[in-house]
This record gives sequence, C-alpha cells and structure tokens, in this order.
Amino acid sequence: MPVIQNEIGLALDQIVVATDFTPESEKALAYARALAHRFASRLTLAHVIDLSIATPAESAIVGVPLIEMRNDTAENMEHTLDELGLEGVTAQGKTIEAFDPVDALVNLSEKMDADLLVIGTHGYHSLSKLILGSISEGVIHSARCPVITIGPNVDPKPSDIAFRSIVFATDLRHDAVEKAAVALSFAKDSIAHVHICHVIEDQMESFADALRQQARAESALSDLIPEASYTWCSPKPSVLFGNVDQEILKVAKATEADLIVLGARRGAGWMNRFGNGVVENVVGQAHCPVLTICTS
Repeated sequence: MPVIQNEIGLALDQIVVATDFTPESEKALAYARALAHRFASRLTLAHVIDLSIATPAESAIVGVPLIEMRNDTAENMEHTLDELGLEGVTAQGKTIEAFDPVDALVNLSEKMDADLLVIGTHGYHSLSKLILGSISEGVIHSARCPVITIGPNVDPKPSDIAFRSIVFATDLRHDAVEKAAVALSFAKDSIAHVHICHVIEDQMESFADALRQQARAESALSDLIPEASYTWCSPKPSVLFGNVDQEILKVAKATEADLIVLGARRGAGWMNRFGNGVVENVVGQAHCPVLTICTS
C-alpha cells in the first residue's frame, strides 16, 4: 500500500448545507455555520422542493400544494439568510424543484465546486423524504466531495468546532490513502489527536492466524501515516477485533472524539458497504459528526 507523500491542506472555501428547515436540518446548519465562521467559508443553503410529494392543486387531499411549498421555502430561506448575514456569514440560498432530491443535492454540490456537504438525519426514513433518512443515505453514497452527517445524538448547538480528537476507521481498501489524508488534514488544522483504527471482524481459525492478520493490519495502518505528521501529532494506529461499528463507537467514546471519519462506497446502500451497515449504525449512534468520503 503506498504511503501518503504529501498531506492535503484543509481548505473549505465552499460549503453546501442541505436544509428542509426542520430541527434535524437546523442541527446541520448550526455545524455548517460554525465551520463557515472558522474557515471563512462561503455557505450555500440548499433546499429541495420534492416534486414527488407536491401537487399543483391547493385543494388536493393527497400531497402538499406546490404553491404552499414554494411560499414556505421562500419565507424560511429569507429568514435564515438574514440571520446568517447578521452573524457575518457569507451565505446564499438555492432552492431546487426536483423529483430526486439526492441527485439535486449532489449535482448542486458539484456545480458549486463544494469542498464539503453538510446534512442532518434523524436515523430513520422519513415518509416525506425531506432531507432525512433515505436522502442523507443517498447523498453519502453519491457525493463527490466529503460529507459531514449530523446524527440524532449529536449536540444540536456546537460550542466549539475545533476537532481535538479524531477517529479514522478504515477497511484498508477503497482508496484508504486518500481518506487518511483527508482525516489528517482535519486533524492538522486543530492539532488534534488522531486515532487510526482497523477492525477485524472475521473469527480466526487459530491464535497464530489472528496474530499474523493483526501484524499485517498494523503495518498497513502505519503506511497510511506520513512521516511529516509526527511533527505536529502522534497518530495512534490500532487493530481491533469484534463488531466493526460497535468497536468504532467504543473508540470514539473512549477518546472523546469530536469527529469520526469513514469511507463510503459509491452507489452502495447502507447495508452493503464497509461491513454490514457500519455507516448507518455509526451515524445513528455517534455523539459527534461523522465525515464520509465516497469512492468508487
């Protein structure tokens, strides 16, 4: 496995935050706002009017009248942008009408050349599909920029956006080098403690087999850490045995992690990548934001 030759500098010039103006997306906006303050980023509020649940008739029994959705969106967007402006955040609003909110958000982030996409979720699928559950899932597995997901257990009002303790969990495949570089770039900005881990879930036939696999994984983890990183932090690689998502959560709790970094397979569903529903379980249970990096 190649060693990272050059560390990636952290630049968050353009942040896109998905919002439907619900409490879940307000949590995401709070973190996006804090990140914009810290990195002097331009913030784009993205709201998708889901045409699959809209109806053109105001008297329709099923669905939400499109004119009502437009009016509510315009009012909420104006109010939110006014608040951000008073706080000194450079922000703009983008309202998109689409039948596929995931494609709309991903395409907008690409058009804006976003460095980061922030989204909230309550951990289960919403019947209205408004930037919750299945929408955040789709964005995580489709976006070409890193995605920070604010799960249901994350503090709704971040008092400090500095990441002092970061857990980077890797399966040692799927562009692990690039993902490690992103994790380290976030860590370097805050001079954070970095805990790089790999979880072995398979049961070994013998203790000797377990030791050999552990040794190989430890060597691979060490290769992910560029020598220059040791000038500003002491990365702590560790190989664990057990259930992948639960071990990641245990490490995050023990290290009081401010951020968890994971990989996401492009186009894969929650239950079909990085183990068995690891991203879903980690996002749903973590008490800190989860940053995912999607690769093919």
